[in-house]
Amino acid sequence: MYISQTAAQSIVEEIGREINEHINYMDEEGYIVASTDKARLGTLHTGARRIIEENLPGLYITEEMENETTKKGINLPITIRGRIMGVVGITGEKERVAGYGNIVRRMTEIMVADSLQKDHRKYDRRVRYRFMEEWIGRSGAFYDRGFVERGGQIGIDIMRPRRAMVIRFVRYSELSATQEGQRRLEEMESAVRHYADREEILYLREPPRQICLLEACSDEKIRRIAESVQALLRDKYGERVVIGVDSADGGSIHINQICKEAERAAEAGGLSDIVYYKDLYVELFLRDVTAETQVEYLDRLFPGVPEEELEAYMRLIEVFIEEEGSVTRMADRLYMHKNTIQYKLKKMEALNGRDIRKPVGAAVYYMALQFYRMLNHAEGIGQRSFN
Repeated sequence: MYISQTAAQSIVEEIGREINEHINYMDEEGYIVASTDKARLGTLHTGARRIIEENLPGLYITEEMENETTKKGINLPITIRGRIMGVVGITGEKERVAGYGNIVRRMTEIMVADSLQKDHRKYDRRVRYRFMEEWIGRSGAFYDRGFVERGGQIGIDIMRPRRAMVIRFVRYSELSATQEGQRRLEEMESAVRHYADREEILYLREPPRQICLLEACSDEKIRRIAESVQALLRDKYGERVVIGVDSADGGSIHINQICKEAERAAEAGGLSDIVYYKDLYVELFLRDVTAETQVEYLDRLFPGVPEEELEAYMRLIEVFIEEEGSVTRMADRLYMHKNTIQYKLKKMEALNGRDIRKPVGAAVYYMALQFYRMLNHAEGIGQRSFN
Protein backbone atom coordinates (compact mmCIF):
# COMPACT_ATOMS: atom_id res chain seq x y z
CA MET A 1 0.00 0.00 0.00
CA TYR A 2 1.25 3.46 -0.88
CA ILE A 3 0.01 6.97 -0.17
CA SER A 4 1.06 9.80 -2.45
CA GLN A 5 3.18 12.66 -1.13
CA THR A 6 0.46 15.11 -2.16
CA ALA A 7 -2.16 13.26 -0.12
CA ALA A 8 0.18 12.92 2.88
CA GLN A 9 1.00 16.64 2.80
CA SER A 10 -2.69 17.50 2.71
CA ILE A 11 -3.26 15.29 5.77
CA VAL A 12 -0.48 16.80 7.91
CA GLU A 13 -1.50 20.34 7.01
CA GLU A 14 -5.13 19.68 7.94
CA ILE A 15 -4.22 18.09 11.27
CA GLY A 16 -1.59 20.75 11.96
CA ARG A 17 -4.21 23.48 11.59
CA GLU A 18 -6.50 21.70 14.05
CA ILE A 19 -3.96 21.34 16.88
CA ASN A 20 -1.61 24.21 15.97
CA GLU A 21 1.51 22.02 16.13
CA HIS A 22 4.10 20.83 13.60
CA ILE A 23 3.10 17.44 12.16
CA ASN A 24 5.35 15.04 10.22
CA TYR A 25 4.45 11.96 8.20
CA MET A 26 7.16 9.36 7.67
CA ASP A 27 6.95 6.62 5.05
CA GLU A 28 7.54 2.89 5.50
CA GLU A 29 11.32 3.44 5.57
CA GLY A 30 11.22 6.31 8.05
CA TYR A 31 11.79 9.21 5.67
CA ILE A 32 9.76 12.40 6.17
CA VAL A 33 7.56 12.65 3.09
CA ALA A 34 5.15 15.29 4.39
CA SER A 35 5.54 17.96 7.04
CA THR A 36 4.22 21.33 8.16
CA ASP A 37 7.93 22.19 8.59
CA LYS A 38 9.04 22.13 4.93
CA ALA A 39 12.74 22.20 5.89
CA ARG A 40 12.43 18.61 7.16
CA LEU A 41 11.06 17.07 3.97
CA GLY A 42 13.14 14.20 2.60
CA THR A 43 15.19 13.66 5.75
CA LEU A 44 15.46 10.40 7.67
CA HIS A 45 13.63 10.30 10.99
CA THR A 46 15.61 7.78 13.07
CA GLY A 47 12.83 7.49 15.63
CA ALA A 48 10.30 6.54 12.95
CA ARG A 49 12.69 3.95 11.57
CA ARG A 50 13.03 2.39 15.03
CA ILE A 51 9.24 2.19 15.38
CA ILE A 52 9.01 0.39 12.04
CA GLU A 53 11.97 -1.96 12.50
CA GLU A 54 11.19 -2.86 16.13
CA ASN A 55 7.39 -2.71 15.77
CA LEU A 56 7.12 -0.24 18.66
CA PRO A 57 3.70 1.08 19.80
CA GLY A 58 5.17 4.57 19.90
CA LEU A 59 8.30 6.53 20.76
CA TYR A 60 8.93 9.90 22.39
CA ILE A 61 12.14 11.60 21.25
CA THR A 62 13.73 13.27 24.24
CA GLU A 63 16.18 16.14 24.11
CA GLU A 64 19.05 13.66 24.54
CA MET A 65 17.86 11.62 21.52
CA GLU A 66 17.62 14.62 19.17
CA ASN A 67 19.91 14.88 16.16
CA GLU A 68 20.09 16.94 12.95
CA THR A 69 17.06 15.24 11.37
CA THR A 70 15.08 14.05 14.40
CA LYS A 71 13.52 16.50 16.86
CA LYS A 72 11.90 15.85 20.20
CA GLY A 73 8.25 14.95 20.10
CA ILE A 74 5.90 11.99 20.07
CA ASN A 75 5.84 9.53 17.16
CA LEU A 76 3.24 6.83 16.59
CA PRO A 77 2.80 4.10 13.94
CA ILE A 78 0.02 4.36 11.38
CA THR A 79 -1.50 0.92 10.92
CA ILE A 80 -3.88 0.05 8.09
CA ARG A 81 -5.27 -3.51 7.82
CA GLY A 82 -2.67 -4.77 10.29
CA ARG A 83 0.29 -3.28 8.45
CA ILE A 84 2.41 -0.26 9.39
CA MET A 85 1.92 2.25 6.60
CA GLY A 86 4.14 4.90 8.15
CA VAL A 87 4.61 6.99 11.25
CA VAL A 88 3.03 10.27 12.34
CA GLY A 89 4.98 12.62 14.56
CA ILE A 90 4.06 15.70 16.60
CA THR A 91 6.98 18.00 17.35
CA GLY A 92 7.12 19.53 20.82
CA GLU A 93 7.49 19.09 24.57
CA LYS A 94 6.06 15.86 25.98
CA GLU A 95 3.62 17.49 28.36
CA ARG A 96 2.24 19.59 25.50
CA VAL A 97 1.93 17.02 22.72
CA ALA A 98 1.42 13.69 24.52
CA GLY A 99 -2.30 14.33 24.96
CA TYR A 100 -2.74 14.69 21.20
CA GLY A 101 -1.01 11.40 20.39
CA ASN A 102 -3.77 8.84 20.05
CA ILE A 103 -6.22 11.37 18.63
CA VAL A 104 -3.75 12.43 15.92
CA ARG A 105 -2.84 8.81 15.16
CA ARG A 106 -6.47 7.82 14.75
CA MET A 107 -7.25 10.88 12.65
CA THR A 108 -4.26 10.11 10.43
CA GLU A 109 -5.23 6.46 10.04
CA ILE A 110 -8.76 7.43 8.99
CA MET A 111 -7.51 10.02 6.52
CA VAL A 112 -4.83 7.72 5.09
CA ALA A 113 -7.35 4.89 4.65
CA ASP A 114 -9.75 7.28 2.91
CA SER A 115 -6.96 8.53 0.63
CA LEU A 116 -5.95 4.98 -0.27
CA GLN A 117 -9.55 4.11 -1.08
CA LYS A 118 -9.87 7.14 -3.34
CA ASP A 119 -6.60 6.27 -5.07
CA HIS A 120 -7.84 2.71 -5.57
CA ARG A 121 -11.07 3.98 -7.14
CA LYS A 122 -9.07 6.27 -9.40
CA TYR A 123 -6.89 3.35 -10.47
CA ASP A 124 -9.94 1.17 -11.15
CA ARG A 125 -11.45 4.02 -13.16
CA ARG A 126 -8.30 4.39 -15.26
CA VAL A 127 -8.30 0.64 -15.98
CA ARG A 128 -11.96 0.80 -17.05
CA TYR A 129 -11.32 3.89 -19.16
CA ARG A 130 -8.42 2.24 -21.00
CA PHE A 131 -10.52 -0.85 -21.64
CA MET A 132 -13.47 1.19 -22.86
CA GLU A 133 -11.24 3.21 -25.20
CA GLU A 134 -10.00 -0.03 -26.76
CA TRP A 135 -13.52 -1.48 -26.89
CA ILE A 136 -15.04 1.56 -28.55
CA GLY A 137 -12.14 1.74 -30.99
CA ARG A 138 -12.68 -1.82 -32.23
CA SER A 139 -14.72 -2.06 -35.41
CA GLY A 140 -17.27 -4.82 -35.84
CA ALA A 141 -18.63 -7.02 -33.09
CA PHE A 142 -16.08 -9.85 -33.08
CA TYR A 143 -14.26 -10.07 -29.76
CA ASP A 144 -11.71 -12.76 -28.94
CA ARG A 145 -12.08 -14.75 -25.76
CA GLY A 146 -9.26 -12.92 -23.99
CA PHE A 147 -10.87 -9.55 -24.60
CA VAL A 148 -14.25 -10.79 -23.35
CA GLU A 149 -12.57 -12.14 -20.19
CA ARG A 150 -10.72 -8.86 -19.59
CA GLY A 151 -14.04 -7.07 -19.67
CA GLY A 152 -15.55 -9.57 -17.25
CA GLN A 153 -12.70 -9.04 -14.78
CA ILE A 154 -13.61 -5.36 -14.44
CA GLY A 155 -17.36 -5.95 -14.47
CA ILE A 156 -18.10 -5.16 -18.13
CA ASP A 157 -20.04 -7.72 -20.19
CA ILE A 158 -19.14 -6.67 -23.73
CA MET A 159 -21.55 -9.15 -25.30
CA ARG A 160 -24.55 -7.43 -23.76
CA PRO A 161 -26.49 -5.12 -26.15
CA ARG A 162 -26.17 -1.44 -25.30
CA ARG A 163 -27.14 2.08 -26.34
CA ALA A 164 -24.71 4.95 -26.89
CA MET A 165 -25.18 8.54 -25.84
CA VAL A 166 -22.60 11.28 -26.52
CA ILE A 167 -22.64 14.53 -24.53
CA ARG A 168 -21.13 17.77 -25.83
CA PHE A 169 -20.96 21.07 -23.96
CA VAL A 170 -22.16 23.91 -26.18
CA ARG A 171 -19.60 26.29 -24.65
CA TYR A 172 -16.73 23.78 -24.48
CA SER A 173 -14.27 25.83 -26.58
CA GLU A 174 -15.00 28.98 -24.61
CA LEU A 175 -14.70 27.28 -21.22
CA SER A 176 -11.55 25.33 -22.05
CA ALA A 177 -9.76 28.57 -23.00
CA THR A 178 -9.45 29.73 -19.35
CA GLN A 179 -8.28 28.12 -16.11
CA GLU A 180 -11.57 28.92 -14.40
CA GLY A 181 -13.48 27.49 -17.35
CA GLN A 182 -11.42 24.29 -17.23
CA ARG A 183 -12.19 23.94 -13.53
CA ARG A 184 -15.88 24.36 -14.30
CA LEU A 185 -15.70 21.72 -17.04
CA GLU A 186 -14.03 19.28 -14.64
CA GLU A 187 -16.78 19.85 -12.08
CA MET A 188 -19.52 19.26 -14.66
CA GLU A 189 -17.81 16.19 -16.09
CA SER A 190 -17.46 14.84 -12.56
CA ALA A 191 -21.18 15.48 -11.96
CA VAL A 192 -22.06 13.49 -15.10
CA ARG A 193 -19.72 10.67 -14.06
CA HIS A 194 -21.31 10.44 -10.60
CA TYR A 195 -24.77 10.39 -12.19
CA ALA A 196 -23.65 7.62 -14.55
CA ASP A 197 -22.23 5.60 -11.65
CA ARG A 198 -25.51 5.86 -9.73
CA GLU A 199 -27.49 4.74 -12.77
CA GLU A 200 -24.99 1.94 -13.57
CA ILE A 201 -24.12 3.54 -16.91
CA LEU A 202 -20.66 2.96 -18.38
CA TYR A 203 -18.94 6.34 -18.68
CA LEU A 204 -15.90 7.51 -20.64
CA ARG A 205 -14.52 11.05 -20.77
CA GLU A 206 -12.86 11.85 -24.09
CA PRO A 207 -12.59 15.65 -24.38
CA PRO A 208 -14.49 17.41 -25.80
CA ARG A 209 -17.09 14.64 -25.57
CA GLN A 210 -18.41 12.31 -22.90
CA ILE A 211 -19.60 8.84 -23.89
CA CYS A 212 -22.28 6.97 -21.96
CA LEU A 213 -23.06 3.32 -22.71
CA LEU A 214 -26.41 2.20 -21.34
CA GLU A 215 -28.08 -1.16 -21.03
CA ALA A 216 -30.29 -1.92 -24.04
CA CYS A 217 -33.38 0.25 -23.83
CA SER A 218 -35.99 2.09 -25.87
CA ASP A 219 -35.67 5.57 -27.37
CA GLU A 220 -38.13 6.81 -24.76
CA LYS A 221 -36.01 5.61 -21.84
CA ILE A 222 -32.76 6.98 -23.24
CA ARG A 223 -34.50 10.33 -23.79
CA ARG A 224 -35.51 10.42 -20.12
CA ILE A 225 -31.91 9.77 -19.11
CA ALA A 226 -30.63 12.44 -21.51
CA GLU A 227 -33.13 14.94 -20.13
CA SER A 228 -31.99 14.14 -16.58
CA VAL A 229 -28.36 14.85 -17.53
CA GLN A 230 -29.35 18.11 -19.21
CA ALA A 231 -31.42 19.18 -16.19
CA LEU A 232 -28.50 18.38 -13.85
CA LEU A 233 -26.08 20.59 -15.78
CA ARG A 234 -28.61 23.33 -16.48
CA ASP A 235 -29.94 23.62 -12.92
CA LYS A 236 -26.62 23.35 -11.09
CA TYR A 237 -24.25 25.05 -13.54
CA GLY A 238 -26.46 26.95 -15.98
CA GLU A 239 -24.80 25.19 -18.93
CA ARG A 240 -26.39 23.75 -22.05
CA VAL A 241 -25.34 20.45 -23.59
CA VAL A 242 -26.28 18.71 -26.82
CA ILE A 243 -26.73 14.95 -26.52
CA GLY A 244 -26.48 12.63 -29.50
CA VAL A 245 -28.17 9.23 -29.47
CA ASP A 246 -27.54 6.18 -31.67
CA SER A 247 -30.12 4.53 -33.95
CA ALA A 248 -30.09 1.16 -32.15
CA ASP A 249 -33.52 1.23 -30.52
CA GLY A 250 -33.37 -1.89 -28.35
CA GLY A 251 -29.57 -2.05 -28.21
CA SER A 252 -26.59 -3.42 -30.14
CA ILE A 253 -23.22 -5.06 -29.46
CA HIS A 254 -21.64 -3.07 -32.33
CA ILE A 255 -20.21 -0.51 -29.87
CA ASN A 256 -17.91 1.20 -32.36
CA GLN A 257 -20.80 1.81 -34.75
CA ILE A 258 -23.32 3.10 -32.22
CA CYS A 259 -20.73 5.44 -30.67
CA LYS A 260 -19.97 6.89 -34.10
CA GLU A 261 -23.69 7.40 -34.68
CA ALA A 262 -24.16 9.15 -31.34
CA GLU A 263 -21.11 11.33 -32.05
CA ARG A 264 -22.45 12.39 -35.46
CA ALA A 265 -25.81 13.18 -33.91
CA ALA A 266 -24.19 15.29 -31.17
CA GLU A 267 -22.13 17.18 -33.74
CA ALA A 268 -25.26 17.91 -35.78
CA GLY A 269 -27.16 19.16 -32.75
CA GLY A 270 -28.38 22.71 -32.71
CA LEU A 271 -32.08 23.04 -33.31
CA SER A 272 -32.61 20.31 -30.75
CA ASP A 273 -30.70 19.52 -27.56
CA ILE A 274 -31.33 15.78 -27.93
CA VAL A 275 -30.56 14.47 -31.42
CA TYR A 276 -31.21 10.95 -32.67
CA TYR A 277 -28.98 9.65 -35.45
CA LYS A 278 -32.01 8.19 -37.21
CA ASP A 279 -33.46 11.71 -37.52
CA LEU A 280 -30.45 13.07 -39.41
CA TYR A 281 -30.74 13.68 -43.14
CA VAL A 282 -28.91 16.64 -44.66
CA GLU A 283 -26.84 16.87 -41.43
CA LEU A 284 -25.11 13.61 -42.36
CA PHE A 285 -23.05 15.27 -45.08
CA LEU A 286 -22.77 18.84 -43.76
CA ARG A 287 -19.71 17.88 -41.70
CA ASP A 288 -17.94 16.84 -44.91
CA VAL A 289 -18.14 20.39 -46.27
CA THR A 290 -14.85 22.22 -45.69
CA ALA A 291 -14.70 25.34 -43.53
CA GLU A 292 -13.59 27.36 -46.58
CA THR A 293 -16.70 26.29 -48.49
CA GLN A 294 -18.91 27.07 -45.52
CA VAL A 295 -17.48 30.58 -45.29
CA GLU A 296 -17.91 31.10 -49.04
CA TYR A 297 -21.54 29.94 -48.80
CA LEU A 298 -22.28 32.47 -46.05
CA ASP A 299 -20.44 35.23 -47.93
CA ARG A 300 -22.60 34.67 -50.99
CA LEU A 301 -25.83 34.55 -49.02
CA PHE A 302 -25.02 37.56 -46.84
CA PRO A 303 -22.65 39.75 -48.91
CA GLY A 304 -21.08 42.59 -46.98
CA VAL A 305 -23.00 41.85 -43.78
CA PRO A 306 -20.93 42.54 -40.63
CA GLU A 307 -20.59 39.88 -37.95
CA GLU A 308 -23.03 41.41 -35.45
CA GLU A 309 -25.76 41.77 -38.08
CA LEU A 310 -25.06 38.27 -39.39
CA GLU A 311 -25.53 36.87 -35.90
CA ALA A 312 -28.93 38.64 -35.71
CA TYR A 313 -29.96 37.09 -39.04
CA MET A 314 -28.95 33.64 -37.77
CA ARG A 315 -31.13 34.12 -34.72
CA LEU A 316 -34.02 35.15 -36.99
CA ILE A 317 -33.54 32.02 -39.12
CA GLU A 318 -33.30 29.79 -36.05
CA VAL A 319 -36.57 31.07 -34.58
CA PHE A 320 -38.29 30.95 -37.99
CA ILE A 321 -37.45 27.25 -38.29
CA GLU A 322 -38.30 26.41 -34.69
CA GLU A 323 -41.66 28.18 -34.93
CA GLU A 324 -42.36 26.71 -38.40
CA GLY A 325 -42.69 30.14 -39.99
CA SER A 326 -45.37 31.48 -37.61
CA VAL A 327 -44.78 35.23 -37.50
CA THR A 328 -47.00 35.54 -34.41
CA ARG A 329 -44.95 33.06 -32.41
CA MET A 330 -41.70 34.55 -33.75
CA ALA A 331 -42.79 37.98 -32.55
CA ASP A 332 -43.42 36.56 -29.07
CA ARG A 333 -40.05 34.81 -28.99
CA LEU A 334 -38.07 37.78 -30.26
CA TYR A 335 -40.05 40.48 -28.45
CA MET A 336 -40.77 42.24 -31.74
CA HIS A 337 -43.86 43.47 -33.55
CA LYS A 338 -45.09 41.21 -36.35
CA ASN A 339 -44.52 43.97 -38.88
CA THR A 340 -40.88 44.20 -37.73
CA ILE A 341 -40.47 40.46 -38.29
CA GLN A 342 -41.91 40.77 -41.80
CA TYR A 343 -39.61 43.72 -42.53
CA LYS A 344 -36.52 41.79 -41.42
CA LEU A 345 -37.47 38.74 -43.51
CA LYS A 346 -37.89 40.92 -46.61
CA LYS A 347 -34.61 42.70 -45.91
CA MET A 348 -32.86 39.32 -45.72
CA GLU A 349 -34.47 38.28 -49.01
CA ALA A 350 -33.20 41.50 -50.62
CA LEU A 351 -29.61 40.43 -49.89
CA ASN A 352 -29.71 37.40 -52.15
CA GLY A 353 -33.16 36.94 -53.65
CA ARG A 354 -33.95 33.90 -51.47
CA ASP A 355 -37.28 33.95 -49.63
CA ILE A 356 -37.15 31.87 -46.44
CA ARG A 357 -40.95 31.53 -46.56
CA LYS A 358 -40.66 29.32 -49.65
CA PRO A 359 -39.45 25.70 -49.47
CA VAL A 360 -36.29 26.21 -51.53
CA GLY A 361 -35.38 29.35 -49.61
CA ALA A 362 -35.98 27.63 -46.27
CA ALA A 363 -33.54 24.86 -47.26
CA VAL A 364 -30.89 27.41 -48.28
CA TYR A 365 -31.14 29.30 -45.00
CA TYR A 366 -31.26 26.10 -42.95
CA MET A 367 -27.88 25.09 -44.38
CA ALA A 368 -26.54 28.59 -43.72
CA LEU A 369 -27.55 28.27 -40.06
CA GLN A 370 -25.84 24.89 -39.78
CA PHE A 371 -22.64 26.19 -41.37
CA TYR A 372 -22.65 29.22 -39.10
CA ARG A 373 -22.99 27.01 -36.03
CA MET A 374 -20.25 24.66 -37.12
CA LEU A 375 -17.85 27.51 -37.79
CA ASN A 376 -18.58 29.09 -34.43
CA HIS A 377 -18.25 25.75 -32.66
CA ALA A 378 -14.86 25.15 -34.26
CA GLU A 379 -13.33 28.60 -33.81
CA GLY A 380 -15.47 30.63 -31.42
CA ILE A 381 -17.67 33.63 -32.12
CA GLY A 382 -15.80 36.70 -33.24
CA GLN A 383 -12.63 34.87 -34.31
CA ARG A 384 -13.53 34.73 -37.96
CA SER A 385 -14.18 37.16 -40.79
CA PHE A 386 -16.79 36.24 -43.36
CA ASN A 387 -16.39 39.14 -45.74
